[in-house]
Amino acid sequence: MDMRDPRGWVFYYLICFVALLWVGFLTAQGVMIFVSLFLTLIVLGFSLILCMMLVLELKNEKETEMQ
Repeated sequence: MDMRDPRGWVFYYLICFVALLWVGFLTAQGVMIFVSLFLTLIVLGFSLILCMMLVLELKNEKETEMQ
């Protein structure tokens, strides 16, 4: 995924929003608590990975500009 593509980010945020809404619904119903926890960890983990990829891309871009 191109990190600067706004369409990709909008799609990603929509998917995360729907997943977290589903987690909230399942938790409020009191069913499938482990599935809710697992889905939350997946969303947070993937967000952390994307954040690190963005930081590394910006760092590499800054280094190429300086050379």
